[in-house]
Amino acid sequence: MFNLSKPKSGKPKKGQKKGKSRSRGRYDNSPTASAKVIGRDGQPEYIRIRLPKEGEFLGVVTQILGADRLQVRCTDGKTRVIRIPGKYRKRLWCRQNDIVTIMPWYGLQEDTRGDLTYRYNRNEAEWLEKKGYISTF
Repeated sequence: MFNLSKPKSGKPKKGQKKGKSRSRGRYDNSPTASAKVIGRDGQPEYIRIRLPKEGEFLGVVTQILGADRLQVRCTDGKTRVIRIPGKYRKRLWCRQNDIVTIMPWYGLQEDTRGDLTYRYNRNEAEWLEKKGYISTF
């Protein structure tokens, strides 16, 4: 008599998107490595560490300049003024001696300017130093 089944297509409900939902993974498609570290409770933990992509450099924050700018000493031997992009500005806080990944401004002041792409936490930074990706300078 009556068809009580919902139609398969049509207008989505309020707050829903039309079509397939895309799940956002925690990690992007950047190169990663798995590392075994000792946690606070003394038990070993496995973490995934993001490695620099092609064209990116590791660096150490040497000075905070204010107005979302940092001075970073990079692994290629150059000191760059780094800008924190808008999508990280209120979510990512950097201090001196933090290890970061930066992307130089290719084609425009690539030896002196760049953008911050990732900040490593303490466990990840210790692993990078132990494996030789960055030296303490």
